[in-house]
Amino acid sequence: MSLKKYFNKPLTVALATVATATLAPVASAATFNFSYTSSLGTITATVDGTLQLDNNTVFVSSISNTTFNGSPVPALPFIGSFDALNLSGGSLTGQAVLSLDGSGLDFIACDNTACDNELFGFFTTNDIAGNVVTGFGFGGSYGSTFELFVLANYSLTTVPEPATVLGLLSVAGVGLLCKGRKLEG
Repeated sequence: MSLKKYFNKPLTVALATVATATLAPVASAATFNFSYTSSLGTITATVDGTLQLDNNTVFVSSISNTTFNGSPVPALPFIGSFDALNLSGGSLTGQAVLSLDGSGLDFIACDNTACDNELFGFFTTNDIAGNVVTGFGFGGSYGSTFELFVLANYSLTTVPEPATVLGLLSVAGVGLLCKGRKLEG
């Protein structure tokens, strides 16, 4: 007995197309909720960026709705690589990078390209023993500190997009419709 008669070819092709488009690995733009608590307080913000193929690394394109200890702070429209920042000459360059699991952070957000006033960010450096360590620093309205990064105080989570939720619901609906059809035999 052939299985061919049990499948609706156009529906099977449509489902295969949806599955391929949904499951294909691509870097995707997304919005994230960010939070970090330092010794001086908690910074929260909305981060826009592109989640990379490793499903962990985020190339940051903007940061908004920034608060410190629950109060709004000046906008930080300039972002880049903390490690690439030329502190002596004041030049903000490089790709700003955050991650969902807190590894590989290289990010700074500032109110100007010199990053000499309002700012916060994550950087990597070598300690006295030559070990690579991640640090956190900020200035201006955030107080002023440079301290070791504490993973337990870091959070970056994806904000679900309405289109994604609707897409998944529609695929589930098609699946239920297919299941509801009686097999003729």
